[in-house]
Amino acid sequence: MSILPGMRCRSARAIPFPGGTVRRATPGTLVSRRENLGRKLFTVSFDSGQKLILFAHEIEFENEELAA
Repeated sequence: MSILPGMRCRSARAIPFPGGTVRRATPGTLVSRRENLGRKLFTVSFDSGQKLILFAHEIEFENEELAA
């Protein structure tokens, strides 16, 4: 599965950040992805209004269960 901006995703766990907490399974949209020091980073805009930079293990893409 290729991961492209605009794909729907959701948080894999509760994610605390300075403005509050994004609850587990909060839906969002991938804005961009990049790699830094061997780590995959994703910018996600959540439907609740937050835009966060997250690690790969913190999000799940909606089509992952279809790819298995």
